[in-house]
Amino acid sequence: MTSTEPATPRQTRQRAEIRQAAEALATFATAQEIHDQLRHQGSGVGLATVYRTLQSMAASGELDAIRTPDGHTAYRTCSPG
Repeated sequence: MTSTEPATPRQTRQRAEIRQAAEALATFATAQEIHDQLRHQGSGVGLATVYRTLQSMAASGELDAIRTPDGHTAYRTCSPG
């Protein structure tokens, strides 16, 4: 049997680091900008991991996502309430 409920995303170190970086930027930021923030902090999280994690977090409602005029997706943390 298969469950009809979506699986809860794994809470990994990389996911926590990406969320903290998005929160620190406090505005909409692209995956590249968030990755740059992580690298500046000394993180070894790869760019592909940042892209996948941001897409997953947006799909689960943890982040807001918009399309920028130049065609990139930008993300920010959702505000409470």
